[in-house]
Amino acid sequence: MEVVRHLLSVAMVSQWLLLILFVAAAVDAVFPIVPSEGMVVTAGMAAAAGHQNLLLVIVVAMVGSVIGESACYFLGRGSGPALRRWMRRREARQAMYEKVSKALHTRGGLVLMTVRYIPGARMVATLTAGATAYSFRKFIVFTIAGVTIAYTYVALLGYIGGDAFAHDSLKALAFSLGLAFLIGTVLETSRRIAGRRKAAKVTAG
Repeated sequence: MEVVRHLLSVAMVSQWLLLILFVAAAVDAVFPIVPSEGMVVTAGMAAAAGHQNLLLVIVVAMVGSVIGESACYFLGRGSGPALRRWMRRREARQAMYEKVSKALHTRGGLVLMTVRYIPGARMVATLTAGATAYSFRKFIVFTIAGVTIAYTYVALLGYIGGDAFAHDSLKALAFSLGLAFLIGTVLETSRRIAGRRKAAKVTAG
């Protein structure tokens, strides 16, 4: 455990952390297997300890995410029919595709700004935006706005809570990953409750 703590302490001080953060944010947009939000929280804690620049942490994460989401958009744009076939292989994925497709062309800005808070939905939304030829100009504007809000928020969470873990980077990492998981769980639960209430109103009406 002491070795892990030492390695984490070195990583938080190193400027390589920004490069890792950039890559994680870009990859997370295409393959949602990398906890980029947790890494941003950790980098925010490093900034609180004076090891990183908070503004630079936010900008690096934003740029990485915008590049990743743009790549995902063009993947969708270049493989519309193939994407639709891939979506149909799973009922849940197909349902999300149809829901996101409809939402994009009715309230696209809101969808692109908030979908990143729903685990796995951001990739579907960006692929769908490309596959349905949603305006790239609108896409990039709303994407930049969305990542600015999201990463500023999580970086500030790490920065504000940084003092509590300033001398224990292992606890800082555990806290950041747990916080990212908690945020995703709360938002997903809220979305499901709202969906059930809406469905209940429709049924009652």
